Amino acid sequence: MIVSIILGVIIFGYAFWALYSSIKKSKKGVCASCEIAESCKGNCTTSRRK
Repeated sequence: MIVSIILGVIIFGYAFWALYSSIKKSKKGVCASCEIAESCKGNCTTSRRK
């Protein structure tokens, strides 16, 4: 019983942490949260106005 509770807490804790970090990265923007942003040759600008 206790093992099931501990496993549940670990699984739900990881799920909430993954969701939190995903939201935190999405607030940074596309290029700021990309792992290869420093070596990327893409056209990432902070504001694109037409």
